[in-house]
Amino acid sequence: MSIIIKRQYRTQLPINIEKLISKLLIKVPQEHLVGLDSIALVDQLTYKKNQKAGGLYWPRKGHEPARIELAIDTIYRGVPRFVFFLPFVAKFMLAAVLFHEIGHHYQYFTHGVSKKTEQNFAAKYKKRMLKKTFFWWGLIMLPFAPLIYLLKGVTQKRSGKDS
Repeated sequence: MSIIIKRQYRTQLPINIEKLISKLLIKVPQEHLVGLDSIALVDQLTYKKNQKAGGLYWPRKGHEPARIELAIDTIYRGVPRFVFFLPFVAKFMLAAVLFHEIGHHYQYFTHGVSKKTEQNFAAKYKKRMLKKTFFWWGLIMLPFAPLIYLLKGVTQKRSGKDS
């Protein structure tokens, strides 16, 4: 099965987004991609209601096949240029949006759609796929887990006091 990656954006980035998506799609079980025709890379999403979202899933409708749109400007908005020289960070940001949208497709295509649970399902799917794709990062960060947990707690306390 082959998914067409359509480059429809003008944003200039120092990374090859198409190649990155191809590498990420290898991690996704092929049966989760059945029925998905294309991934369009755009500057902004075509559906005006979701302009702040990084991606959008379009289910199959009539003769129109299922497809995903990824808004490159939105995904990388405000990211300093040096971040792109840390390939892991740029890849992780893209993967989070891509896996979320594939989660919508997988739920819609195989499980049907429940409006109550669709975002929750996609979020859980994204989390599962990120763990699978970046499992080695968890191993590297494991020794720092207590420090990260401590810093997270301090940050949450400060933001709670400020609000």
